[in-house]
Formats: sequence, C-alpha cells, structure tokens
Amino acid sequence: MRLGHDIEEELDRFEQEQEEHHVGEKTQDGNPFRLTRPPSPPAKEPSIKLPPPLKIDHSRTPSDSPSEPPNRPLPARPTPKFTLIPRPSTGASDASTTRPPPTRPPPLRPQLPLGMNPPTRPGTAASGEKEVKLPPVMFMSEKRGSYGSSGWTTGGRILKYGRGKFSHVELVPQPSDDPEDPLNWPRWRKELNFWSLLLMVALTGVMKTIFVTVNAQVALGYQVSYTSATALTGVPLIVSAVSGFLCLVASRVCGRRPLYLGALLLVFIGAVWNTNVASSYAQCMAARVFQGLAWGAFDVLVPGSIQDTYFEHERDLRVAIYSVVVVATTWGPPLLGGVASQDPAGISLQFLILCTFFVLAVPAIALGAPETVFDRAYTLAQTPSTGGSKFKASLPLAPRRFLSLETFTSYIVKVKPYSYSGPADLRTLCQAPRAFVAPTTALIVLVTLFPHGLLWGFSASLSLIFTPLPFLRSPTAIGTLLIGPWLLGVTAVAAFAFLPSWQSLFSRRGHVSAIAGGSGLAFVGVLTFGMHLDASMTRPQGDDGSLASVFSLNYLGDSVSFPAIGFVLGLLAAGVYVLEATTRPLVRASTMFTSSNLGVALRNTTDMSAGVSCWRAAAAGVFVMAVPNAAWAFDGLRALCIGVATTQVGVAAAVAGVWWVWGENVRRWDGRVMGLVDLDMLKRNGSFFDTD
Repeated sequence: MRLGHDIEEELDRFEQEQEEHHVGEKTQDGNPFRLTRPPSPPAKEPSIKLPPPLKIDHSRTPSDSPSEPPNRPLPARPTPKFTLIPRPSTGASDASTTRPPPTRPPPLRPQLPLGMNPPTRPGTAASGEKEVKLPPVMFMSEKRGSYGSSGWTTGGRILKYGRGKFSHVELVPQPSDDPEDPLNWPRWRKELNFWSLLLMVALTGVMKTIFVTVNAQVALGYQVSYTSATALTGVPLIVSAVSGFLCLVASRVCGRRPLYLGALLLVFIGAVWNTNVASSYAQCMAARVFQGLAWGAFDVLVPGSIQDTYFEHERDLRVAIYSVVVVATTWGPPLLGGVASQDPAGISLQFLILCTFFVLAVPAIALGAPETVFDRAYTLAQTPSTGGSKFKASLPLAPRRFLSLETFTSYIVKVKPYSYSGPADLRTLCQAPRAFVAPTTALIVLVTLFPHGLLWGFSASLSLIFTPLPFLRSPTAIGTLLIGPWLLGVTAVAAFAFLPSWQSLFSRRGHVSAIAGGSGLAFVGVLTFGMHLDASMTRPQGDDGSLASVFSLNYLGDSVSFPAIGFVLGLLAAGVYVLEATTRPLVRASTMFTSSNLGVALRNTTDMSAGVSCWRAAAAGVFVMAVPNAAWAFDGLRALCIGVATTQVGVAAAVAGVWWVWGENVRRWDGRVMGLVDLDMLKRNGSFFDTD
C-alpha cells in the first residue's frame, strides 16, 4: 500500500533526526541514548488496524502540475489518526520510547482542471469542492408573446400559434417578441399597408399599356416612325427591369420604404410631365423613363413586402389578389384608354385622369406603407427540435381600439422614412445577382420568354395593323381587341392562384402538364393570329392573273374576324399565365431544397421571383419594339408567327425534359450558384476524428 510505505519512510527519517540531536548522551549502562522501538505487544492485545488508504482521484491534475493556478491556498492538512508501533529492543543501547506523529501526511492536494480559474466545472465527492452552478442557456428571449398569437415555452423557446379559428396553426414564420415586427402588426395596419401598395401596383400597370391603343396617333403626332412610338412602351419596360434589379439589391442595405418613397416621387413626376408634352417626343420619352424607374421598384419589392407582413396561412390569399390585380390593371385599362383618347386632348387626357388617383396614392404610401424589412434571422434559426415545443390554446381576442388622436399620433411617429440598415458587404450585395442567374430562374424564363414577349409585341402592333387601310379602326375599336387577354388572362391567373392544392401538391407531373398546356395554348394563339391575318389579307387575282389594285382592298377588312382576333390573343394570354403559374411552386421547391433555414428560404424566394419578373419585363420591352418591324407586312407577320410558335414547342419540350430527368440536379445547382452550399467544409486534411 502506498500510504503504509510513506509512513514507514517518515518514521525512519524521524528516528534519524532524533539520533543526531542526542549524540554524546549516555545511557545508564554507558551506551548513548537512541530511540528504539518498544517491544512487540503481547499476543493477547488486539492489533491496531491502520485506516483504509485514501483513494486518490487520478482525474485531477497532480500537485506539481505546471498549469496549477497561482496563489491558491492549500487545503487543510488532515492529521491521520494512528498510533506508532513500539520498536523491539535489540540490545543494551536500545531505549524504549514512543515516536510522535509525523508532521504532515503525503501531499494529496486536489487540483483544478487545466486552464480554469475560477472553476467552471462541478466538483466531485473526492475533491470536496462545491458545485458551481452555471446560468441556464437561453435560446431566445422569454418576453411575452406577440399580441396576435400565443405560445408555449420549453427549454427557453416560445413556439407561437394563431388565434381564433387558427389556434391550431403554428405560425410560419415565427414572429419575434418585438411589437414593431410586421408579423405582430394589428390587422388594420397590415391591411392598410397591403392595399396602399396594391394601389401603386394598379397605377403602374395602367401606365405600362397606356399607349397600346394610340401608337399610330402618337407616331403621327410626333412625326416619328411607328417603332419610335412603340419605344415609349418598350424603353420604360427595359428600364424597369434594370431599376428593379438595383432596387432589390439596395433593399438589403436600406430597406424597402425609402425605395417606395423615391419611386412614388419619380412616377408622380413622370405622370404629371406627360400631361403637357404633346409637341415634344424627347420630353415624352424622358417622362416615360421616369415612370419606368418607378415601375421596377413596385414590380419587384411589393411581393417581398407581402411575404414579410403575413404568415404562411394568410399569404396565399394576398398573393392571389396581387396577381389578379397585376393582370387586370395591365390589360383592362386599354378598353377605357381608347375611349378617353378620342377626346381632342388625346393621350394627355389619359395621364390627366391618372394623376387624379395620386390624391389617394401619395398619402397612402407616405403614411400607410411603413418599413416591412425586419431582421428576425435569430428567431427563424430556432426550430422545434432545438427549443422544444408544446401546443397551447390561443389567447383570447384583444379588445377593439377605435381611432383617436392619440393612436393616430403614436402611429405617425413610428412611420419613419428610413428605419432599417443592413450590412453592405459583398456577400449580401451578391445575393440578388446570384438568384437572377440560378438554373431554376433561367429555365422558368426560357419557357415563358417567347409567349410573354409576343403577347406584348402583338398588343403594341395592333394599332399599326388595324389603323391604316383597309381597316381604319379607331383607338376605341382597337381597345376592344384586348378583351380576350383581359378576361382569359385574369381567369387563368385566378384559377391557379386561388387553388390551394396547386401550391401544396405541386409535383413533377403537374409541372410538365402545365408546361404542355400553356405551350399548347400559346402555340394555337400565335399561329392562328398570323395565319388568319395573312389569309384574310391576300390580294385577289384578276382574270388575267395579276394582283388586284391596293385601292380595291377595302372589302378585305370585312373578311377579318375581330372577335376571333381578340379570342386568339386571349388564348395566347391564357397560355402565358398558365406557364407563369409554375413560377411560384418551382421557386418554392428550389428554396426549400437548398436553404438552411426558413429565413434564407423566404429571402431566396423573393430574389428568384424578382429575377423572373425582371427578365420578363426586359423581354417584353425588346419584343414591343421588334415585332412591329416584322408585322408591317402580313407575310412577314406570318413567318414570325410560324417561327416563334415552332420554337416555343421545341423549347417547352426541352425544358420539360430537363425538369423530368434532372429536376433534383437543377435544385442542387441552384444552391451552388447562390452560394448556399459550400463544399470547402467537406475538404479535410486529416481524419474526421482529429477535431473531436
């Protein structure tokens, strides 16, 4: 035993010291005194047992550890309770004496773990140290839940549910505890923000097609070519694509509200400017560029504001309303715009009527559209598996609050022009550009590029085709040709937007079916439009085989069926919006596959959807200016329709095949392109267990 051996060594050392101190002294028989062990006890006496050896905790650091905390007092030295055994006599020189207890036991000083002073680990029974209690780990703030939800906390995390009939619905995304979080806004504030933005979306939609029915009159009034007249629509569309991209990048740094206010100012200046530019084409183009700069902000940022304001179970209805309003206000106003253009004021009257709506739009955006960008990334990073959760019944509904001067004043104070500031690092600024070139974004744009562009190109060319001889159609009559795109386009959008199963049960088969159906409708619409006009406008031959005079073509105008023209344009619009209906489910499937958490998924959904919108706007602007150059002759229009319709069938088949065979690989490449998958973390120089 280690303890017994140490005691024997201590006894020998003590005996040697006593002998050195008593040198020269004699015993009674003439021998020097020396300490001797007393004789062995008699056999009848019970033997004295040593205490059990102390168990040393070898997990502790030894006493001579170089990392021992400095200036730490030693623990009390316990005195072992034992009696020295007398040493038997060996001769006359031995004297019977007892040995005193040793001065100290072997060093058994407990040590702390390496590098920990004061201790942060709980003590053990062997060391005798007291347990040090650490503060509990908090996953998120344990403040009270938001006003409109309820929650149950387990492990420091609150999982919030809806209220009323949505008391069984887990809120997605989970709101923070801040009352200024857009998800925690009261219902009236959310609806005010939504309808204020929707008003500006409607105004921008009206401005986009305001020249469709009067392009021929504009070209004649400004003494420019028809292509230059269509440029008043095409150039702002291209500018809106560029400005939308820039606004999406800037919203990461300064939020959306400053961009809304700036866009409101630009579109107001452009609309007012257009009311008095009847004699200057350059000023009219400058005013339209101002409007195009504003269109980009409202085209790209409004879907993100809807997403940041409403929960998932509330969002589908608002997105459906937004989609219907966009289509209705784009293709419906030319029906009334053509009537207003019959006035002697011409196109200026349309802008004058439009400017009256800014009486509502300006205060609506200035006061009713607060900042919706809110950083809740820390909350979104928590999941039920990390924090634990249980269901709890929803809180009772809060009492109603009526409008008063106090509530209005407190609300106005919170509506600031600039209230959000985000990081401006390179990684943040590259989020939107990466989403714009992601494979899913590229494939969606590719399959909808030609139908979407031709819908805008044919609409801009209607005045070129039907205003001159032999038709002599007025702007009002040309506006009626857009009844088909308006009705069938809105029907197609509403059918898919208000169909919940389309968003939740979207599958590979449903996607391919939508591509086939949309491309089929677009193929029929494009091909029929070109072939019908070419067949109707073929110049008849005389008895001698020569073509009839151009002046005898007046009757040919009666051979063209204008209701059929409107219907085939409606088929084209229906095909365009059936193809567009696949955008949201495809983007959602991609972001759910590649994103690390819900916050990243929502951000990528906004970026990719905005990318599709910007690419389509740019394509529409190009086709608006290019199609009239081919449509001025009916044989050129026929060749254009045949070529584009055939190309669309091939592109649709190729895109459908890619999605059917390599759909998962496309989503994987989305993650690589957008920087969501970093393979550097998988490259290790040593064993996996080196960092364990």
